[in-house]
Amino acid sequence: MKASEAALEKRDPDRELALNPGAAVKKWAAGDATLQELKAYTREELYAISQHGYTLFLNGKVKDAQVIFEGLVAIDPRNDYYYRALGVVYHRQGDAERALRQFGHAITVAPKSPAAYVNRAEVHISRRDTQQALRDLEKAIQVAPDLRAPIARKALALRSLLWKRT
Repeated sequence: MKASEAALEKRDPDRELALNPGAAVKKWAAGDATLQELKAYTREELYAISQHGYTLFLNGKVKDAQVIFEGLVAIDPRNDYYYRALGVVYHRQGDAERALRQFGHAITVAPKSPAAYVNRAEVHISRRDTQQALRDLEKAIQVAPDLRAPIARKALALRSLLWKRT
C-alpha cells in the first residue's frame, strides 16, 4: 500500500472498511456498524425498497412484503419503521406473538414515537387484551408531541372506544 493510501485510510473509515472487509465484518458483528453503513446504502435507496414492500403488502403479496421488511430490518436495525411494517405483516398473517415482538423492537429503537405503541395496542385489541391495549394507548398519547397529529388522534379514539367497553 502506498503512503498516500495509508493516509487516506486514516482519514476515511468507510474507505478502510472497503479495503479491509474483515474489519467491516468485525465492526458489524460487534454492533458498531449496520449493514446499511457497510454497504453504503443511502436512505433514499432503502426508502424506495420499503415503498416496494408496502406496495406488495397492499396488493396482497404479504409473504413477499415480509421478505422485503425482514431484509430491511437486517440492513438498518435502527429504523423503527421497518420493525413496525414487519409487525403489521406478521399480524396480517395471524402471528400476533411475532407482531408484538416487532412492535416491541420498534419501541426500543424509537421510544418517543407513538406509532409502535398504537400498532401494538391494535394487536392487543384483536386478542381482546383490553388492559394491555389501554396501557399502550396511554403511552402513545403520553409520548405524542402533538395530540392533533393523526397517530395521536387515533390513540385517543381507540382509548375512548375501549373505555366505553369496560
